[in-house]
Amino acid sequence: MAGMETSFGATRPYTVGVEEEFQLVDPSTLELVPAIESVLGAAPEGSGRMAPELFQDCVEMRSPVFPTVAGLSRELRALRREVSGPAREAGVGIAASGLHPLSDPFAQKITPGERYRRMEEELGALARLQIIYALHVHVGVPDGDAAIAATNALARHTPLLTALSANSPFWHGMDTGFACARVKIRDASPRSGLPPTFRDWAEFEDYTDALVAMGNIPDYSWFWWDVRPHPRHGTVELRVLDAQAEPAYVVSLAALTQCLVATAEEYAPEDPRFVSENKWRAIRRGLDARFYDFSTGVEKGARETARDLVARLRPVSQDLGCEAELEGTLEILDRGSGAELQRAVYERRGSLADVVKYLLETTAPD
Repeated sequence: MAGMETSFGATRPYTVGVEEEFQLVDPSTLELVPAIESVLGAAPEGSGRMAPELFQDCVEMRSPVFPTVAGLSRELRALRREVSGPAREAGVGIAASGLHPLSDPFAQKITPGERYRRMEEELGALARLQIIYALHVHVGVPDGDAAIAATNALARHTPLLTALSANSPFWHGMDTGFACARVKIRDASPRSGLPPTFRDWAEFEDYTDALVAMGNIPDYSWFWWDVRPHPRHGTVELRVLDAQAEPAYVVSLAALTQCLVATAEEYAPEDPRFVSENKWRAIRRGLDARFYDFSTGVEKGARETARDLVARLRPVSQDLGCEAELEGTLEILDRGSGAELQRAVYERRGSLADVVKYLLETTAPD
């Protein structure tokens, strides 16, 4: 089969872009609302910033490609306003959280279109679980082998990235007991969870070609792993992160991702069986998780692991011009993850409706 068409090296290495999936929320009932067509219809002519997703209660914001994370930081609030403005015109608000705290996931409507029809056909009733909202971070890489090295490096750090981004404690009107319930719900889909460990780009191409030849997938975009190469964009794409209400958290997670991609060659792939055990701890406990190093037999808390990693990445963050944004990762440790902030609101105010109000206010302030 002919080699896959790629755009690796089209930009200079380590450019950054994000995709934010926002909930469309009725400001009076605080429930999800299938308003994507109205929101897109209210956008200015020629605006390419927004896109639909599997369900009609979700809008995706696609950022431009930024040479530095500082550029993303300067523009992120304005980019969100490009979504919240049309949403307001359509009579809805936008909220960022991995799951909606209140709404019945089984009552939502799937977006029309061939891709989504096929997804519903493949997932069956489990498609109804996928009322989930993510933050995706894209980092430019020079070639296919660099994309595989970056994929393996980010996969190794998936437990910590899950803990830092955990923002889905409430679902269907209840406290799930998880910091990041979205990731377990998403893992009900095929080709999700940790990616296979590929040795090089050729092996990834061969695997993709085999699944296309089987008729299982039309192309690589049907790999929904925690992290994957994205040949068309010329990037590696981190997908495990929950959507973040706090704009500063988006920026810090993007900086951490960029630094890990830039240092990918320093990390040998880790046995995914062990990574998955620590990932489970992160999903369940968030920043209170303790990670087990299977090579040394030593356990270390997620917060200590994060501080050590930030210290290790400081030199490359200086090279990339994202030192301040990487330091913001420590603010997540001090203030609490999104899941901890949501639970704090619930403790103070006593209702999940108030949690949704907090998410609306934080994601896109008036």
